[in-house]
Amino acid sequence: MPMPANARPVTIGYLTQAIKARLEEHFPDRWVIGEISSFKHAESGHLYFDLKDAESRIPCMMPRGFALRNRFLPKDGQSVFALGAVTVYAPRGQYQFQVKEIQQQGIGEAELAPQQLRDSLRAKGYFAPERKRRFPAYPRCIALVTSSTSAAIRDMLELIRQRWPICRVIVRHSTVQGEAAPMELASRLRELSLLKRRGMAIDVLVLGRGGGASQDLGAFNTECVAEAIYDCLIPVVSAVGHETDVTIADLVADRRAETPSAAITGLMPDTWDVQRELTGLGQRLTEAMLNQVRMRQQKLTVLQERPALRRPLDKLTQLAQRLDDVQQRLNRAATVKHAQQTQALAQLAEQLDALSPLRVLGRGYSLTMRAGTATVLRSATDVQPGELIRTKLADGEVLSRVERAS
Repeated sequence: MPMPANARPVTIGYLTQAIKARLEEHFPDRWVIGEISSFKHAESGHLYFDLKDAESRIPCMMPRGFALRNRFLPKDGQSVFALGAVTVYAPRGQYQFQVKEIQQQGIGEAELAPQQLRDSLRAKGYFAPERKRRFPAYPRCIALVTSSTSAAIRDMLELIRQRWPICRVIVRHSTVQGEAAPMELASRLRELSLLKRRGMAIDVLVLGRGGGASQDLGAFNTECVAEAIYDCLIPVVSAVGHETDVTIADLVADRRAETPSAAITGLMPDTWDVQRELTGLGQRLTEAMLNQVRMRQQKLTVLQERPALRRPLDKLTQLAQRLDDVQQRLNRAATVKHAQQTQALAQLAEQLDALSPLRVLGRGYSLTMRAGTATVLRSATDVQPGELIRTKLADGEVLSRVERAS
């Protein structure tokens, strides 16, 4: 219907300001109780979060000045008492609760169960640093577990194509939120682990999801998903996509990435970087080989200048000549030695001849012995009458019989 002629339209800004004034007038400062959710600490120092209960939720904002004076920094899952007033954020026309003070009440139900599960898994060693596995520098095959219709899967596939296109990709679809998500995620993890056990060369697995609110991460804070990650034979990267929210899946996994894209960037080498590295290695290898060749050539040149290699027969000739000299010296020494020994032998012969009994006989002496023996008679008492004796003269022998011995 057409606008009446007497109508007085107002601007959106005027309407918003009117609503703002009315709300602030009827809802002054008051204490409320609720559970912190979607907490964010802005660079400006302001705190942004939601307060919720079983029936509803309200966006909240705590100015920097009040935040600095507050006794503690809230986080998701905490039940708190908050003092503040209802106001309207005019640029969006959105009502919010502007908080001046927060007092901690305790851990809310939404955080209590995951916290208890964390304590249990930590006691079992699920978060132990020593069980974290290393990732290959150049993966040959990567498995992606996430929603196949999400922007996260498209971003990961595009990054793999750009950075390391030779890597084989296996995609397993799973819902990432809702009641069916935990069992479906765990089932996909166990399915891929079984393929690894049967011999498929899967080097790394990325479990991820795209952005979303903190309350949408429930599937990644469940025991069945934690156990599937813990039992998985493939190194797992948890990439839930929330920098400020650490899930149980993040703690059990071998590595945590802030986003799925960050997970791929951290896992996949850049093809151009690898090519540049290989080129540099090839150049260094070539230079090293050329240096070795130059060194060998220099050594060969030095060896070629040595006389032994330039005139190899000269050394043999010198050795042969030295051998002849030694042989001649040995022959001369042997001749001299033989002459000396011959002369010494002649002198000994002369000395023996001078002492020979035969020489004495030549001077008129004789040597008497019993006949048939070589016993020399030295006294007349050595024989008896009638015995035969033999007398040795210079020119012969005389055989006699003793007539008388006195």
